[in-house]
Amino acid sequence: MKKEEQKKQKKQKEQEEQGEQGQDENVFWTENGAPKILHVGLLNFLESNGYVKVEIGENNYVFAKITNNRLSQVTEGQMANDVKDYLIKNNKPEVLEVFVKGVGGYITTRKLDMLTSIENINDRDTRMSSRFYFNNCYCEVDKNAITSYDYSTLQNPIWEKRIIQKSFTNPSGKGQFEIFCENITGQNSERLLALRTILGYLLHRNKEVGEPMAIILYDVGMGQNNQAHGGTGKTLLSMALKQCREVEIFDAKEIKEGSWFKNQRIELTTDVLVFDDLKKHYSFEGFFPMITSGLEVEKKREKAFYIDFNNSPKLLITSNYYVSGPGGSSDERRRFEFEINNHYNQDFTPEREFGNRFFGSQWDENEWNKFYHFMMGCCQSYLQHGLYKVPHINLSQNKFLDGLNDKFVAYADAHVQNDTSIDKREFESGFKHFYPEMKETTPHQIAKWLKIYAAKKGATFSTESSGGKYTFILISNSVQNAA
Repeated sequence: MKKEEQKKQKKQKEQEEQGEQGQDENVFWTENGAPKILHVGLLNFLESNGYVKVEIGENNYVFAKITNNRLSQVTEGQMANDVKDYLIKNNKPEVLEVFVKGVGGYITTRKLDMLTSIENINDRDTRMSSRFYFNNCYCEVDKNAITSYDYSTLQNPIWEKRIIQKSFTNPSGKGQFEIFCENITGQNSERLLALRTILGYLLHRNKEVGEPMAIILYDVGMGQNNQAHGGTGKTLLSMALKQCREVEIFDAKEIKEGSWFKNQRIELTTDVLVFDDLKKHYSFEGFFPMITSGLEVEKKREKAFYIDFNNSPKLLITSNYYVSGPGGSSDERRRFEFEINNHYNQDFTPEREFGNRFFGSQWDENEWNKFYHFMMGCCQSYLQHGLYKVPHINLSQNKFLDGLNDKFVAYADAHVQNDTSIDKREFESGFKHFYPEMKETTPHQIAKWLKIYAAKKGATFSTESSGGKYTFILISNSVQNAA
């Protein structure tokens, strides 16, 4: 009887312990004998601490954590660390030892697949408005007003990365960044409006307006005589966007044809991709898939996920040379180009003019407020005007020179007329005589330049040989059509 009573008491104690554990959703282990991790209990623990599976497409999801109506994307490692911290906090070293030893069997994609699923939250902008989230409030921008709201009025969850880590109050007067933008647009109100709409387009988290294109920023004096003219402020514009949105900036000089680094740095919430200082001769065609479709994102030791077009980042390219492309309507409708005036250079920088670095510790709260108010105003300008076009300054000439030599163009302009037969050998020798530094240029190269030159002039290059004499002619398209 005594042994039976002891067994009964032991069983009752175990049931009481299990009952206590069942009441605490944070307990995911047993300590009767050697500690043991309960797999279902661990899933319950993760869910009670806000971990979910966010569906972002058919058979496509990411893991995230919800805290105070804010969603942040997480990794398996972050989940494991949360479990470790909880066990340390509750002084469970034996349980922690078991968990750490077998973590690869407890925190796995297949088991985490069983987490509660939620649909991807839609915290992107509407077609006709945009939101800026600050620590103390959020601001809604439409074409008529910029209005501040308390977070208590926010109805739906947002991604944590949307929040700008600054407080905002409405300022008065111009800030340094607005004056900088006036300077790089030559104090021209039309060009300033165009720049404002460009910034607004990139800030607007919405693609329904129907302008799927890359913004390309140049310097007015770009690429002349094969020289780069940097330091005009293009990179500062990228940094300004980064203060307001989730922006990934790539050193475009390092990009290899056909390689996008598997997009490892891109997140589900990334708003803008910046390819800074694109190298000469890189074809714009390589960007077409990023402009017109979604993105496949692959990260080391993580499941790949797809971002559809409506949620994929917008694209900004800066270059000191004209960005060549395949030409035609498909090329033109994918690019929006703008030239920055040479108010600044390597010697005269914004830091030198204003006496401090932008976006740094030397900016006080008032300067930050002026900056954010200006950027929200840029978004408003875009909602009012769309992408506002202004005439190019030197870009048309740079486009014409693309693929050509400027000395060759100067000589051809003076010595070639459409629909007139020209002795090829005399043309070549005259060109080399006029420009002795070009004496090593081959006949093949000159013929190649003539074909490009003819196409840019709206003509067709044609050659003819008769009796040892070689001639070429640029036949106007109008003459060809008449024939």
